[in-house]
Amino acid sequence: MKTLRRCFLALTLALALSAGAAAVETSAFDFTDWNQVDYQSQVSILTSLGVVGGYADNSFRPDDPITRAEIAKIASFLREDTVPQYTTSSYTDTADAWAGDYIEYCAEQGILGGYNGQFRPKDYVTARELAKALLVVLGQDSSAYVGDNWAEAVDEDADALGIYNGYTLARDLYVTRQQACLLISNALQCPVQVEQQDGSMVYILDEMMEPVSLLQYRFKVIPVVGVVEANAQVDLRGGGSLDGNLLHIAGYTKDFEVSEQVANDMSLVGCNVTVYARFFEDYNRIYGVPQVVKDTGYSAGNLHASELPVVMKYGNLKFGNDTTYYINYERVNRAAIDLLEPQDVLSIFDYEGDNIIDLVLVTRTSAAESTPKDETTTAHR
Repeated sequence: MKTLRRCFLALTLALALSAGAAAVETSAFDFTDWNQVDYQSQVSILTSLGVVGGYADNSFRPDDPITRAEIAKIASFLREDTVPQYTTSSYTDTADAWAGDYIEYCAEQGILGGYNGQFRPKDYVTARELAKALLVVLGQDSSAYVGDNWAEAVDEDADALGIYNGYTLARDLYVTRQQACLLISNALQCPVQVEQQDGSMVYILDEMMEPVSLLQYRFKVIPVVGVVEANAQVDLRGGGSLDGNLLHIAGYTKDFEVSEQVANDMSLVGCNVTVYARFFEDYNRIYGVPQVVKDTGYSAGNLHASELPVVMKYGNLKFGNDTTYYINYERVNRAAIDLLEPQDVLSIFDYEGDNIIDLVLVTRTSAAESTPKDETTTAHR
């Protein structure tokens, strides 16, 4: 296996899942069939990274099958910005194939192989075959996935790494484009190994001596968790809004560049989210869409004011000294919560899971007679 070289993201290189077609540089939100995509988080991050793309008609076609040639192109890009130009072909049916160089590269690296001298580039790919290719991309020994027991070996290693997470169908079934994105996205979260001069394989470690994921190693993108305090519409830190398609996440000095849709998504304000970001000298950039953290703390939205006492009682929740309150995104004090109107709608957040509410957001459609304001403008953390 050749050494997996350190690579940098080539933002100008977009890889389509279409047979030889150049990818259309577009936001995943712009796909005409976006509402048909079940794995929107996975498709959006792969689209923004340039790993996958749409078609010339602005569709993504999430339920179309994916071919071996297409997987060869994607797997190559997960390894390298560009692959060599090969002058010969290892297979009798790839000399004129649009993905010929990608196929040769994958064959050379043990990522994908052929059958009786043929590669069959137009054949569809099963979940297990894709998992095998991704395992080798991650630095696993391709020789472990040959012979009569190759399927069991692939499933064992892919299960251990989480490549199949979220995929519940039979692994010998052909995968659709969006199912492929699910498995590829899972693989990006896995630790990557590289070959040393003596032929041994070692995990890449970060400064904390923790294994580095393929996502970080290949694209320099890491997960970030924090509370969304500001976007293009509002700024909880002191009024106003951010100028441009930006999010501000608590704990970070620089704002994060996002798509227009994400920058204007009011449902994210106040939420504790996970984003995948790359840090540049002058700015930060988020790839994909933020995901609300659901496994820690407590949050409830679209509550009417009359429901708040019941939710707090049965959730064993209470206000604390550091709880912050907003009505229509304007900072108010605790007394304003006692004056809520029946039609007021609330969202409450307990980020730490300690049963103390950290943030209360109230949306009011009618003007109240008197709303006690809080002159404090300290940002909520």
